[in-house]
Amino acid sequence: MTPAPRRLAGDRRAGAAPPGKELLLDIVDRLRRRKVAVIGDLVLDEYWVGRSSRISREAPVLILEHEEERRVPGGAANAAMNVRALGGVPLVVGRLGGDPAGMALARALRANGLPTRWFHRDPRGGTIVKTRILAGSSHAARQQIVRLDRGHTEPLSREAERRLTRSAREAVRHADAVLLSDYGYGVLSPGLRRAAIGEAKRANIPVVVDSRYDLRAYRGATLLTPNEHEVLDAMHLPSLRAPVLKRAGDALVRNGGAHAVWITRGSDGMLLFQRGSRPVGVSIVGSSDVADVTGAGDAVSATAALALAAGASQLEAAFLATYAASVVVMKRGTATVSRKELMDAIRVHAAPKVT
Repeated sequence: MTPAPRRLAGDRRAGAAPPGKELLLDIVDRLRRRKVAVIGDLVLDEYWVGRSSRISREAPVLILEHEEERRVPGGAANAAMNVRALGGVPLVVGRLGGDPAGMALARALRANGLPTRWFHRDPRGGTIVKTRILAGSSHAARQQIVRLDRGHTEPLSREAERRLTRSAREAVRHADAVLLSDYGYGVLSPGLRRAAIGEAKRANIPVVVDSRYDLRAYRGATLLTPNEHEVLDAMHLPSLRAPVLKRAGDALVRNGGAHAVWITRGSDGMLLFQRGSRPVGVSIVGSSDVADVTGAGDAVSATAALALAAGASQLEAAFLATYAASVVVMKRGTATVSRKELMDAIRVHAAPKVT
């Protein structure tokens, strides 16, 4: 395993002075070759794109003339792609069905230099596929009009859980950080969560959790990165007002067992909670007029895992993740942020405001 990174000097608390651009660029440079064990729900994202020309006489629906279709890694696989694009080395652990979609996803990952040695091929069901249909007129941008989800969502069998737990332990032993990407499709069972977090604790490496479910179930994690709607649903909040979210974030740090929590809030930036510090607000950078938020959470969690592996503080990592999100949301469809794009964003945009 790569030796633990040297800690940066200075105050490591969330309330420390905002990091300057030179420091952020230095951290980005240190992301290269950091190994991240990405464990979670692998998804194949499909896009069917068509030009709308008229309304059908059979039903009040659009008739689309087929233009293109494409397939890209999604879910935990997209988080791994972000790690790779930022210069890191993803070690991917997950489940694929023995179907054409599973083979297509495995090929796409291998083509991008991602190892598939820790995959479990599940013959009982199909790979998770999210098919998005995009439509528009000749002179307009294509917009998503419907999404169709299909695939295997049942809990792991005992044998599958044993195999994936062994794979997770091995991947974590080779890693500088762990990213648990939980889309609710059954890979991150309670036993696998405990095994991955326990192995990371023994190795003294950070664990980042991107989950929309059961946020208190990741006791011992370094960082949780839910968005505000995921917190609303998981904790049954009455609203998304800032005081309500602050109480929820404090509760997650205090009772959920995580060292830190970032609640991302779209155009309202993020709220950063860290044990022993007051909550901190971090604004967005760039334009609030986004193209597509698909995959933004994957970019945030991947950047966080790499930054913490490189020795960044929570606030420094949050700044980098904010810049990374600003790049991804300006792209259509499932997307990644490259190391060069991240550095360019840091140089071009004003720093996030801290409140």
